[in-house]
Amino acid sequence: MPLLSDVARAAGVSKATASRALSGAEGVSPATRERVERIAAELGFRASGAARRLATGKTRTIGVLTPSVDRWYFGSVLHGIAHAADIHEHDVLLYDLGAFGHGGHEKFERFMRRGEVDGLITITWSLVGGDLSRLAELGIPVATVGEPTPHTRSFSLDDDAAGTQAAEHLVALGHTDLLHIASETEVQPFDASSSDRRKRAFEAVSARHGLRMRPVRTVPTSLEGAHAVARELLDRPDRPTGIVAGTDEVALGVVLAAHQLRIRVPEELSVIGVDDVPAATAFGLTTIRQDPAQHGEDVVDWIMAALAEPRGAEPDRSHTAYAPELVVRSSTAPPA
Repeated sequence: MPLLSDVARAAGVSKATASRALSGAEGVSPATRERVERIAAELGFRASGAARRLATGKTRTIGVLTPSVDRWYFGSVLHGIAHAADIHEHDVLLYDLGAFGHGGHEKFERFMRRGEVDGLITITWSLVGGDLSRLAELGIPVATVGEPTPHTRSFSLDDDAAGTQAAEHLVALGHTDLLHIASETEVQPFDASSSDRRKRAFEAVSARHGLRMRPVRTVPTSLEGAHAVARELLDRPDRPTGIVAGTDEVALGVVLAAHQLRIRVPEELSVIGVDDVPAATAFGLTTIRQDPAQHGEDVVDWIMAALAEPRGAEPDRSHTAYAPELVVRSSTAPPA
C-alpha cells in the first residue's frame, strides 16, 4: 500500500503539499494539484477520510437520521439521498433511530456527541421534543424531509392539496357518502402531522359540498392494521360508497377487506389512497402520487449548495411543498 510520502517523493513536493493537493485544500497551484493527483492514481494511493478531514475540515459525508429503513417512504427517500450523494462524491452515514423514533433519543445523543458529518438530513418522525431545535448547535446545513418544520430547511408533499385532491376526485364522480380512514402517527414532533393535514383537507371538502360527515377513523399505518379495521367497517349495511385512505397501505387494506366481503370495487365501493407505492399499479389503485426519492435528491442538492456558501449566513428555514398528482386507475368510479 503506497504512503503519502511515496506520492510526495514521486511528485517532487513536500508531504504537506501532497496532502493539501489530494484533499482539495487551498494553497496549491492547479499544475501541482494535477501532478500530485495523477501520480497518486498511478501509484494507487487513496487518502484516508481522517487525513482529508484534518486538511480541509470536511468529511465529504452526509448524516441521515431516520426512524425506519424498511418502509416504502423512508426507503425511497434514502434511495434518492444515496443517489444524489454519490453524484456529489459524498458518502452517507445512516443513523437508524428505531421504529418511528421509539428509543431513538439515546442514539440521537450519541450522534450529537460524534457529529462527524458535513450536512444532516432528518426524515419525518426521526426526532421528538426539543431534539430538532438542538440541531442548530451542529453549525452545519440541516434539512428535514417529510414534514414542514420551523427549525430547519424542509421538503415534503403538500398534504393539504393531496387530501383535497383525493376527496374532490370522489365528489366529482358523484359520491356523497364518504369516509376518511386516516393513518396513525406513532411519533410526531411537529404541531400537526401529514395525516392530520390530509384529514382536515378531507373534512373541508366534505363541508364545502354539504356531504354527510362520518367520523374519521384512524387505523395503524400498515396494510395488516388497516385491513382488520376495514373488515369491521365494511361488514355493515350502512357503509359509505367511497373511502379516502390516508396512505396507499391503508387503501390496499380496505381493498383486500372489500374483496373478502364480496364487495365489488369500484362498482359498490370506490377507494383512493395517497403515495403511489409500487403495488398500487398491480392493484389498480387510484391514488395521489408523490416522489420521495426526488425529495431525497433535492435535499442533498440543497446541502451541497449550502456548503458552498460562506459560514455565518442566516440559516435557511424555508419549506418546499411538492404538488401532488392524481393518478386514476380502476378502484374509483361513479356510485351505482
